[in-house]
Amino acid sequence: MDFTIEFTSGGNHGHQLKDALGGMTIGRLLHLNYVHTPYSYLDYFAFGYRYPVVEKSERLAKYKKVVRVEGPLWCGIDDYEELVDYFQKAIPETDNNTLVVFENALRIHPFQTIPWYQAGLIEQDVFSEIQQEASQSFNDLHGLQINAYKSPIEVAVHINRGTDYDKEKFPHHFSTPYAVRYMFDMDYYENIILHIEKAYGVGNVHFNIYTERENSEDIVKRFSKRAHTQVHIGSDREEKNYNQIHTIFRAFVEADILVCSNSSFSVMCAYFRKDRKTVYHPHLQLRYLPEPNYVKTDDAGNLDIDVLRQEINVEPFLVSAI
Repeated sequence: MDFTIEFTSGGNHGHQLKDALGGMTIGRLLHLNYVHTPYSYLDYFAFGYRYPVVEKSERLAKYKKVVRVEGPLWCGIDDYEELVDYFQKAIPETDNNTLVVFENALRIHPFQTIPWYQAGLIEQDVFSEIQQEASQSFNDLHGLQINAYKSPIEVAVHINRGTDYDKEKFPHHFSTPYAVRYMFDMDYYENIILHIEKAYGVGNVHFNIYTERENSEDIVKRFSKRAHTQVHIGSDREEKNYNQIHTIFRAFVEADILVCSNSSFSVMCAYFRKDRKTVYHPHLQLRYLPEPNYVKTDDAGNLDIDVLRQEINVEPFLVSAI
């Protein structure tokens, strides 16, 4: 049975990439076949790359029935039995002449499948499949290569600020490091930077720090004069400078090490970085990630240097992910 995804929940690129990979994860879990509904907003990210395309106008000619399954499931589902029960009720008995349409942030986050696979509740390593496909499709579309560390090692650091940095309007962004969009302070990021320098040696690492213009003053004050560090101040997201957004996302993918914030934009990039190191803080919408590809921090920015230094056993990408 075929399924597709429609993006009706709004939000920016990171938010919609969560809808995309969250929907793809559901499809893998339910053993459905993906057909792509063209959506130019995510073309740069290779979403739907190499999949068969079915235009909306073609659906009724191709399928006897179109079934819509709506979210939102912003945070997915953590419990496997709850997942099974949810989708048994959400998707009625259908056949191969049916198209199932996921919409309005219907998600199971790829990371949520990791404990299910480890416990033997599912046979497929869905997380690794999604990571492989997202990484390979993006690399193939943009001609990227997996290489040994550059010299000096290039580290991309994302510090989320912009209009989200407003404690009165968004108190949950300042509530707990487990929260989505939590605003870590400068000490957190500097501690990560110091750990990375300790792992590889001061002067052997170059840091590129990315943030939005609004509420960037503390970042500029702390890091603009720091040795071996460059601060990149981008447009505010409301300006919709898509070329700049694409350039930054590619820089995140290509970096030897990516330091995520709790922002959807850099969090989603973590799935595009197979065989590249990613440093992250475990939180509501990103957890359980396998070492040494991923290196977790605590609330203060401390991390395990031995895991950071540990080499990833790089597996060759397949000729085609599909």
